[in-house]
Formats: sequence, C-alpha cells, structure tokens
Amino acid sequence: MKLLVLPPHRDVTCVPEAPEGWRVLDVARAFCQRMMAPETLARAVETRERGPATPETMRELLLLRAALVLWKRGRADAHRPLRALGAVLTALSGPPLGVRVRLDDIELEGGTTERSADVLRSLERPAPYDEDLARAAGSFAGAERVRLWLEKDLQLPAAVALAAACPASVPLEVAGPFVATHRTVLLALPAFQRASFPVDVVPLRWRVMGLDATEPQPLTWVPEGARPPADGGAWAGHVSLGALLDAEALVASGCRTAVVGFCAVDEGGVLGSDGGRVPLEPLAAAVERLRSAGARVVAEWWVGAPGVDEAAHERTFTLLGQRPVFDWVSGVRQFHWTRGRSGEDFAGVPVRFLAPPGDRDLSRTVPFEAPGTVAHARLPELLTSLAGRLLQRAPLSPGRVAWASIHPPSPVAPGGDRVRLDGDCALVQLPATLDGVAKTSWYAANLRTGGVLAMDGRLAPMVAGAEQPMAVGELFATLPEAQRGKVEAALVGRAVLERVHA
Repeated sequence: MKLLVLPPHRDVTCVPEAPEGWRVLDVARAFCQRMMAPETLARAVETRERGPATPETMRELLLLRAALVLWKRGRADAHRPLRALGAVLTALSGPPLGVRVRLDDIELEGGTTERSADVLRSLERPAPYDEDLARAAGSFAGAERVRLWLEKDLQLPAAVALAAACPASVPLEVAGPFVATHRTVLLALPAFQRASFPVDVVPLRWRVMGLDATEPQPLTWVPEGARPPADGGAWAGHVSLGALLDAEALVASGCRTAVVGFCAVDEGGVLGSDGGRVPLEPLAAAVERLRSAGARVVAEWWVGAPGVDEAAHERTFTLLGQRPVFDWVSGVRQFHWTRGRSGEDFAGVPVRFLAPPGDRDLSRTVPFEAPGTVAHARLPELLTSLAGRLLQRAPLSPGRVAWASIHPPSPVAPGGDRVRLDGDCALVQLPATLDGVAKTSWYAANLRTGGVLAMDGRLAPMVAGAEQPMAVGELFATLPEAQRGKVEAALVGRAVLERVHA
C-alpha cells in the first residue's frame, strides 16, 4: 500500500483522484471535519463556559456558538458552512498553540512559513491538527511508501512533523508544486534529508467537494498555474483574463466557472493580474457568451499592482458598480510579484525589484517598487476599505477555496417591506462580556461581515426569533411605535436584520 498524504493546511474543498496504485490520506480534510464534529464543538464550548472568563475565551465562545448556528442553518447557502468552519478554526487555534489556522491560511506565532527556521521552531509548540497528524502517522508503518504532497508553504509545519514520524524502514517521498520551486531548501531540513524528491511525478487531478459531502462533484478544479484538462469534461478554475476573449474555446473545453484576476478597470478596458490589458467591449461580449452557455466568470481584485495608484482603484470601484464586468467579484487580495515571474515591467510600467529578506529562504514573492504604485504601508487600509465597500454590493467569498468560487451568491432584490434575521448572523448569549466582566450578555455576530454588536437583553430574543420575514410592527410589537423605525434601521445597518420582499 502506497500512501499519498495531504498535510494541513490547504483548500479542503478539493480532493484529488488517487493515482494508480496509491491510496490518498487527506489529513487536511480530516482535520477540518474533526473540527466541525458535534463532539469537538461541544467540548470546546464546555471548556470555555467552565473556565475563567477572559476576553479571549469569550471571543472564542462567541465564534463557536455563532458557527454552530450557521452550520445548522447553512444547507441552503453554499458559503455558510465555510463561514462556520472559518470561525471554528479561528476560535480553536489561539494561544498557547503555535499555529493559527484560517480557512485559507495559517499564521505562525512569531514567524512565517516563508522562513524554514520559523517552520522548525513552530514544531516546539502544539498545533491544532496534532491529533490528526498522529492518527495519520499511525498508518505509516504498514505502508510500502509514503509520499507527502505539498501545494503551498502553508503545509510545511505539518509536513515536517509527518516526515519526522515516518518510520525509517518506510521509503519517504516529498513532491508537489511547492517542492519543485523550493527543493534545495527542503533538502536541507532534517526531517526531509532521508526523503527522495521525484521529478517525474504526474500532477494531481482535483475534484470539487463540499465540506459535508461524501462524493466529489464531476467537476475538475484547475489551480493557479495549471492547465484545464485536455481530455474534456466539466471543469472550473483559474484562467488568464485574456483567455476569456476566446469564449468559444472555453465553452468547448467544458468550462463551468472561470476565475480571473484583475487589477484595474477604466473606460478603455480591464488590466489583468498578468499585466495584459483587455478591451472592455470584447470582454463584456465574451462574458455574455460564457453566461449564455451556463458558465460564470468570477473575478478576484488584485490591489496594489505596479502603476495602479489610489485614484485608479477608486475609479475601478465606481465603474464596477456602474457596469458589472464580471458575474461576481469574490474579494480583494494584495498584488504580489510571484517568485519566478518573468519580465521587468507590468503593463508597460517599469518595475524595480528589491532584495527579499535574506533569511526568508522560502519566500513566495519578490518585493518591488514602481512609479504610480500605492505605498506598501498604505495597502492594508486600502484592502480593508475596498473589501468593506464591495461587501455592501454583494457577499464576498469566505476564503480562496474552490467550493466558494463555483457557488457565487444568488442575486438578492434590494429593499423590501419586511425584515428577518440576516442569514449569516447569529444571536448568542455569553456568560460574561467580551471584556471578561461576569455578566450574562447577548451579542449579534455576523460571520459574513465580521461585525459583532452587543444587544439589549429584551431586544435580542425578539430578533433571534425572526427567522421568517415579518412586518416591523409585528417584530417589535412591544416597543413604542416611535422607536420601531429607528431600531429597525440600526439593526439593518449592522447586518443583524435584512429587508426582504413579502
């Protein structure tokens, strides 16, 4: 039995087809499924209810209870279980653990996965997936061969631990896209020094699969940098912006969802994340052709590209509102010049490359400077601002995962003469305030917006019961009539309630 092992943390909404002669051991997906298991959540909630009430434990309890509500409610919304999982991962990977896990990312306490020394140091502290690593390692002894598959540096802490746990009598291999780029550094890590690094490994073929599904969809997922399947069949995934112009070829190849990166939009066209510019009218016609064939175009806004200043970002936001170019703008991400990317300019703007920090031996990107570019220190605030404003138009993806991309949010008619509890909001009670003060308190937590609102104890039960559309007067019948409109407006504005049509 040869084991193909997928360490945490990666996109768990994709599963690979097992190569001939191999059995897949998806530790990443098993970890996330265990995190969402009722017994795991019940223990976590009980621990925080019985332990000392601190700001940290109360915030964790808030996330856990809100996640439980959304998980039970979420079958009608493809994104809701993902938001619930994201909240649970955040709640259950805080101190004293050395790794903080998010839906599509991890953070090392006091370090980065781009530095091998930090990866090794992280192994000195517990990680939230230690139990899953131990269970996987228990099956290594009987294996003919173990192959660790690495897509990203995010998997390194877990992969190093798994390699160290592999018996010396079992041949160990390390492979995957990340290995091809960083083989030299990985060879020097103690846990990998006895491993082989095969270069002729066929890339994995990925299928999209929901968190609680038992079988993948018949849909191949194409990661960034990969090519659509040559043997036909339905697929979704990343393509260049320019590839959209050949809509007929995409339709013929079986494309169902095309994910593209863009950096700016103006009256003349759209600037792609690869530096190519596509005229607006042909692009709109191509998107419409794909839409008529049952395919969607999902776009990611790459913020901070060379030569794109703040005014250009503002103009892009305005034009996207006036004329939606894509079916869905799923979110914003910071533009990076990926390591190994060729060229010395971006859309004609000269780029000056800077030396990366010398100790970042696993760096993914190359720092750069370019005229007319948003200052690096300004980017976090700009990203937050643009994401918040986009969120007012349509929900954003809960993370960069395949399942979210192939299930864009359904259009919602604005306004309405009735209200109901926002579908991504949960009303929860805590045994103390978020400041740790011993006082039973109500909070409304919206896992789509990230907003948390302290609720009056008399008002909260009314709102919590508004699962179905109700007239404002009916919902707030016990409030003075003069206050009802103000309360409703405030709660709608904070995404606790939403207005709907009867």
